[in-house]
Amino acid sequence: MSLVPVSWTPREPPLPASAVAAWGEPARALGARLLRLDDASLARLRGAAGPRAIVVLGDAADLPWVDGVVYLGTDADAPALLLPTNARPSAGAALFARALARRFPAAAPPIAVLPGPGQLVPCAAASPLARGRVARWLAEAP
Repeated sequence: MSLVPVSWTPREPPLPASAVAAWGEPARALGARLLRLDDASLARLRGAAGPRAIVVLGDAADLPWVDGVVYLGTDADAPALLLPTNARPSAGAALFARALARRFPAAAPPIAVLPGPGQLVPCAAASPLARGRVARWLAEAP
């Protein structure tokens, strides 16, 4: 199967945010910001993370703000994906979602699409955030 490059174009109006994602140094800053939330605020969020990326899911009003993060939302044409709120894939959301489902059949939705590093983060197993888990992730993150 040959790969087709996907570019991103501005989206107007933006999608409503339902997640925030970061990779690299902004991911560490997001983790640190999460640790500064009170317990009630932290409990309203769920998260999924890898070695260099973190995705936090929740209501838009509960999502923390940190420089360098990307807010994600759901496009009605691609409900299995969490896409950048301010950009759309050049192939169209529905076609892009079908291509990703064929290429990564084991990835359970929702799948966060992080265009900057070209990463996908499956979020089906996102779990409620707990202070200890966030602290451990920060301690282990490169």
